[in-house]
Formats: sequence, structure tokens, C-alpha cells
Amino acid sequence: FPDGASRLGHKVRHASVTFSLVRECRRRDSRQSLAMKIVERSKLIGREHMMQNELSLLGSLCHPRIVRLFAHHHTRTHSYLVMELVSGGDLFEAISERGKFTEAEAGLMVSDMSEALNYIHCKSIVHRDLKPENLLVAGICRLKLGDFGLAMVVTEPVFTICGTPTYVAPEILCYGVAVDVWALGVILYILLCGFPPFRSRERDQEELFQLIKQGHLHFLSPYWDPISEEARGLVRALLQPDPTVRLTAEQTLLHPWVKAMASVCRQRALTDKTQRNTAADAGAEPERVQRPAQTNAAETVTDKRLGHTGTMTSRTFTPPPSSTHPLSPELIVNLLLKRVIRSGPSLSLFQTTALISRQLNP
Repeated sequence: FPDGASRLGHKVRHASVTFSLVRECRRRDSRQSLAMKIVERSKLIGREHMMQNELSLLGSLCHPRIVRLFAHHHTRTHSYLVMELVSGGDLFEAISERGKFTEAEAGLMVSDMSEALNYIHCKSIVHRDLKPENLLVAGICRLKLGDFGLAMVVTEPVFTICGTPTYVAPEILCYGVAVDVWALGVILYILLCGFPPFRSRERDQEELFQLIKQGHLHFLSPYWDPISEEARGLVRALLQPDPTVRLTAEQTLLHPWVKAMASVCRQRALTDKTQRNTAADAGAEPERVQRPAQTNAAETVTDKRLGHTGTMTSRTFTPPPSSTHPLSPELIVNLLLKRVIRSGPSLSLFQTTALISRQLNP
């Protein structure tokens, strides 16, 4: 196998799609642990472009907050991607187990996500599928971004539907890198309170779309009572329905709350590590060292065995269906416009705009 990879080990985690799995492997020369994503090509029919897209983009990226692709190999039946091993599970599992996180923990994770997004946005790449399942836990509240199957390069705002140009006004269809920042805002909201900001009681997709388009945020009591106004302000800035006034990834990274909370969490982790090392040098068992309650809670993100998955309960994050991952308002307009064009390709610009308006504002 390319680059000396050999010996498949136990399953690390399921990939976010049903046609692949990930196993641990080791290099023959250095014994370095890696992850091998194994994709069944028979189940990839119709999605081949996603594989090529991921290979093309990941191969050009090198950032500490993005999962690295080292090599890939293809046979008649399978594709094998040798990637950086991130053994802490994904953020969805962590949310399922924890329910919610402290502001310091959430701030550090937002900092990591913003770093990754700022890096790809500077390269004119929009991820388009930022969600907890695609964020891997690489340490205590440290994240790495993966799964670039839906990512794309945007040198200008997107004006196409299913690859077909349209004459609809830009303000109806246009979207770009700001969609990733919207998704970041949804994830931050979930991290702080344990449930998403826009929810349909009946899990109705149309109702969910309407709620997102309206953009009416509610910080429900008592869940948000202990959360600072600075954190709420950042959530509002990330979940601005108008993408032109939404914060950028760089602005989020430099936000005072993010910088302060990330610093607090890093300091706690450093203190915790020092205490463990001191206890080990003294011959004491690390488990008996008294740690701050918040740091103990954070460790549950990474202390699980490889392959372990969390169990959802009624008190934990209940995600929307997989087809309704954190969609920004402009992406919802894009989806609605696809429906309109499929139902009436000969409609005039005025008729198309009127139909969309009725769907957005019934």
C-alpha cells in the first residue's frame, strides 16, 4: 500500500455516511498510527464526485485544525484513504454524552472551528456541511474539521442550481463562505444549552425552514439563564439572517469572548496536566488528584474507548433529521428555488420570485 501503511486494526468510528468505515492502521517503517477510511465503491454510485472532491481539496490543505489526508489508493471494489488518526470520536458523540458544555469549553471549540474555517475561506473554499458529525475530537475540547465531500471553491458568489446557471436575482440565490459561519453559530448555540436554536416540534422540514428564514432567536429560561451576555451576543452575530452583516470566521476568531474563553480553557488544561504529572512523580494515582469540576466534565469528551458511541437521552441534544443540518437562510432559499424550477421551468422571473416569497412568508 502507498507510503508503507499496513496492518488494519480495530474500527475507530463510522464515517458520517453509510458507505464507508474507518479503521486504525500503522506504517511499516515508523509504526505511526493512522486512520484508513474504507469506501465501498458499489455504494458510491451517483456520489463519485463527492469522493473526488474530498481527495482534491484535502490533498491541498495543511492545517492543525483540519484532518490531513496522506495517501489514497483505489481498487475495483474499494477506495482507501489514509488519513490522520483522530481517536476521540466526533463532536456529535460528545454532545450526546455531555448534553452541554461550559462557556470556556465552548469558546475553545469555537476558536478551533474558526481557525479551520478562516484557513479554508482564505483559499476561497466553502465547506457547506459543517455539523457536529464532521468535527473530530482531538483532545480535551479540541476539534479538527473533516469530511470535505460537499466543499467547493468559490471565487465569487454562487449563482447556480444543480450546476445550471439561472437568471434569478443575486439576492434570491447568492451564497458563499458565510454559510459556514451560520452553521458555526448553530453549533455554538447547541454547545451552550444542549439543543438547537431552531426546532420543529413535529420535525417538519418546511416549518424548520420557515423558522430559520425568520431568524428569531430565543434564549429559553432556565437553560440560558447562566450564560453570559457576551456569549449570547456572539450567537446573535453568527446567526444573522443577512449574510452580508454576519461575522466572518476571522472576526469570530478575534472576538473578545472567544479569545477569553479559549484562554481560560487552555489554562485549566495546563493546570490539570501539571497536577497529573506532579501526582505521577510523587507515586500517587492520577485518578485521586482533585481537579476543577469543569475540567473533569471536559475530560468525558476524550476518555471514552475507541469505537464507543454515546447514548441519546431525552435530556441531551436531539438533532434534526440528517437532511436538515445547520442550514443558513441563503441555502434554504437555494433549496426552495430548486423546487420551484423543478415544478415550473418555464416560469418568468416575476412568477419565480412570487412563488418563493409565498413559501418564505406564507
